[in-house]
Amino acid sequence: METLIYAAILGLVAVLTTGSILAMMKSYASVKMSRDLNFSASVAMERMANEIRLANDIDDAGSILAVSPGKLKLNTVDGSGAATAIEFFLSGAGIFVQEGVGTPEALTASSTEITSLIFNKITSSAASKAVKISLTAKAKGSRMERTENFYNTAILRGSY
Repeated sequence: METLIYAAILGLVAVLTTGSILAMMKSYASVKMSRDLNFSASVAMERMANEIRLANDIDDAGSILAVSPGKLKLNTVDGSGAATAIEFFLSGAGIFVQEGVGTPEALTASSTEITSLIFNKITSSAASKAVKISLTAKAKGSRMERTENFYNTAILRGSY
C-alpha cells in the first residue's frame, strides 16, 4: 500500500514538472518570436526614417503612396555628393532598399513577413514635407503566430 502512495506522489510530481517545463518552453518561444519580430521591423523602420531625413525630395512619379504595397522613391545624394535615388519597396514578404541602380537589399529578416507597407506624404506648406510609414509585420512559429503594427514619421531635410 505504501508503495502505491509513493508511486502516485511521484507520478503527480512528474506530471507537474513536465507541465511546467512545457509552459516555460512555450513562453520562451513566444518571447523569442516577439523579439525577432520587433527587431526586424525596428531595423527597417530606422533605416527608412534615416534615409527620409537625409533626402532632398520625394519622387512622386516613382512612388506609390497611400496604398499597400507602397513604394517610396527619394531624391538624395550619395557619399560623394552626386545626385542619386533610393527606393523602398515590398517584394514578396520583405522590405527591400535599392540605392541608385544597385542591387536591392533586404531590410527585414526572412523569418519576418511584412503583410502591409504604406507610405503617406504629409505636406503642411510649400516647403514642409514628411513621410508617415505604416507597416504590419507577422512572425510564425511552430504553433504560434504574432502580428504587430509599426508606425513612424520622418521630416525631409531642409523642409522645416
